[in-house]
Amino acid sequence: MKLLIIQVGKTADEYLKEGIGIYTKRIANYLELEVETVKPSLQKDKLKAMQEEEKSILSKIKQGDFLVVLDEKGEELGSRQLAVKIQKWMERGVGRIVFIIGGAFGISPELKKRTDFIFSVSKLTFTHQMVRLILVEQIYRSMTILRNEGYHHD
Repeated sequence: MKLLIIQVGKTADEYLKEGIGIYTKRIANYLELEVETVKPSLQKDKLKAMQEEEKSILSKIKQGDFLVVLDEKGEELGSRQLAVKIQKWMERGVGRIVFIIGGAFGISPELKKRTDFIFSVSKLTFTHQMVRLILVEQIYRSMTILRNEGYHHD
């Protein structure tokens, strides 16, 4: 199983980079993980910016990828629920799960329509850079849950 995280824009803050690095290394013990960064749009118009970023995102996606968009209006899952979802996707024979984290304006409506699952990490609003850390930690947590390891406590 392979995972790809597509994110719009670089992670600027060192503490976030450090945390993302820690969990990315841990995930490598379970799955192959790749992170692709696409340039944020310079458009001031929200819809135009999202559409421009959509083109960059789509250039990284392959036929047969299972697309998971992170969006505040998506389905909220607990850690165990996310682990079960990932396990089901893996059992379906999905070759690669692609998590997509949009930029400042989010993900275009057109891309949301093409996605397989829309996921919200919380009802709280986080910066798109903070969500990157939350996502990789939750992927790692999911792997430890599936292997019945001691990281997660209910």
